[in-house]
Amino acid sequence: MMGKQSGQIQMVILDIDSMIPEDHLLRRIKNCVNFDFIYEKAAPYYSPVGRKSIDPVVLIKMLLIGCLYGIKSERRLEEEVSLNLAYRWFCGIALMHRVPDHSTFSQNRRRRFQEVGIFREIFNEIVLKCIELGIVSGETGVADGSFLPSNVSWDSLYEAVETVQRSTVKYMEELEAELSFMPGYKEPENVKKRKNL
Repeated sequence: MMGKQSGQIQMVILDIDSMIPEDHLLRRIKNCVNFDFIYEKAAPYYSPVGRKSIDPVVLIKMLLIGCLYGIKSERRLEEEVSLNLAYRWFCGIALMHRVPDHSTFSQNRRRRFQEVGIFREIFNEIVLKCIELGIVSGETGVADGSFLPSNVSWDSLYEAVETVQRSTVKYMEELEAELSFMPGYKEPENVKKRKNL
């Protein structure tokens, strides 16, 4: 007898935590790194009055996912976090809640954090904590290459070590570059503010 899926709506009690493998990178980071320091670093950039903002820890965790998994578009980052159960779990976004809109990231970069290095400070602190806890070593670099057979003497072999540094802000620059190619993109105007000292 041929089986056929029924379209009946079901109620399910779901434990997302149990669905994320123990050895998943995001679980290792979440178990080891306390992200509460972000509240203290971001506090000066938020007004004490008005409507509550999106949690800055959620925004940073989403950007961290984008950086770790090579997601270089804010629109795609929003979509990936919305669809991927592990990403939602890591960010603390329930299945019934919406993921922050892609424009939230660009607006925060342009308005709130335009001339400060808070993203760099936060990313550097997270990377340092991961190195301290042994999640990453910071010693290995990966390159893609093609295998080419050659006729070379083993005696001529020498080892070369080169240290490559990549700015943690590079990811933010890649997001900005991707945004500039979107239809209707307008270069933000520089607004000069005068401060009386």
